[in-house]
Amino acid sequence: MIDYEMEIRKKAKELLENKEVSLVIGYGAGSLPNRAIPVFIDKPEDADKLVFNRFCSNNLSVYLGRFKDKGKLAIVAKPCDVRAIVTLIQEKQVERDKIHIISFSCPGLLEPDGQYLFPICASCEITTPPVCDARIGGEEKIKIEGQTRVIHPDFDSLSPEERWQIIQEEMKKCIRCYACRNACPLCYCEECFVERTLPRWVGEGSELSDTLIFHIVRALHSAGRCGECGACVRAC
Repeated sequence: MIDYEMEIRKKAKELLENKEVSLVIGYGAGSLPNRAIPVFIDKPEDADKLVFNRFCSNNLSVYLGRFKDKGKLAIVAKPCDVRAIVTLIQEKQVERDKIHIISFSCPGLLEPDGQYLFPICASCEITTPPVCDARIGGEEKIKIEGQTRVIHPDFDSLSPEERWQIIQEEMKKCIRCYACRNACPLCYCEECFVERTLPRWVGEGSELSDTLIFHIVRALHSAGRCGECGACVRAC
């Protein structure tokens, strides 16, 4: 199997040395086992800080808008992340010629325990990037293998009343920290509707109705745009 990590480092170093990009957005080693963190590399000699493994869960495209004034950017992006980048380009949040996409066929991400696939990965059918500038590992398509946790395996067979009961119980766990929104590259509004005061759409407390409104409206905003990267679930 191709050593993705070494190839990503090699490509990042080449791009920075040739001054093709001013910054590489990628993954670095986390301070905890089986964790990776975003890193921002602007010197060729720092390219060796880049890592890639099945715990690189962040969707790094969330940073493209924040660094677009730095010039041309390179980004390490999983296929689902690339789908988000395509949407950002379509919605004129970033410019295609200002991004160098480094991608690959994705083996699927593992939960930090190293045993289970994230559910979104287990159901993923598009494991190759729709577009990229540097393809690590060639054109091969990787079959995602592994078991995943299923919280409510019988959900589809339940009655509407039973489903609604489960939804309410799950929503009660939400403390509305907005980590799901902040992790999503397609939640780029300068002012979110939940923070507006004129009019005020949701209350500041923990009422179930307010929590439901937040998640329902966010789902509606994401409909037809979501790249199914699962960043929101992992952030939660």
